[in-house]
Amino acid sequence: MFKRYLYTFLGILSLLGVYWLALLPVLAVRTGLEAKQYVIALIIWGVLAAVFLIPALAAIIKSVWFFRGSGEPAVLDLLQAVLLKVNDIDAPVTVRVQGKKLVCTWRCHEPHWCERLEKSGMRRLYELWLRFDNSTKTVIMTDRYRSINWDLSPVSVKTGWLSWSRPFFKVQTGEQWGMENYEDGVPDEYTFSPNEIKSPVMNTILKNGWNVRFSLF
Repeated sequence: MFKRYLYTFLGILSLLGVYWLALLPVLAVRTGLEAKQYVIALIIWGVLAAVFLIPALAAIIKSVWFFRGSGEPAVLDLLQAVLLKVNDIDAPVTVRVQGKKLVCTWRCHEPHWCERLEKSGMRRLYELWLRFDNSTKTVIMTDRYRSINWDLSPVSVKTGWLSWSRPFFKVQTGEQWGMENYEDGVPDEYTFSPNEIKSPVMNTILKNGWNVRFSLF
């Protein structure tokens, strides 16, 4: 993982370098511009830098955070069925079908887990969105968060309508990780961190021969 963090850092450093090079012409003609013109030029540079920032970060993440699956890829329906099997386990994680994607999140609406999730101090509900590119056998993972309100728990738990993206990179890989971890999981051992969803799901996908790519969107 260290190399991925390093490449991400170098990618961001390169992006800052491009921004600096784009600013140099403005700085070079500064003496020939009136104060008002110079300010306008800086504003234009700042706006363009802000516009291209998110797409540039998305491109860096897409390029660096790619994991290749092992073995022969399973058919799409079988892979999705394997992931959905977690719903039959007494685990704090649930996977639901939402349109053409799967959403992995915590079972905050089930009284059995609701109390434990609330006691963990959770203020944002983590969701892992999975989109499937069958042509390349790649699962695109997006980390999403939405607000959660425990005021009426365990009778009712309210979650926000809107979700926002924030990449989560602290994952583990290896044979010891997979959806089967939930079968032997002890309720008191869960910390309810995003890693306890993302690592098992990601490694199960990789073991079934599919690639995994992180995405900002």
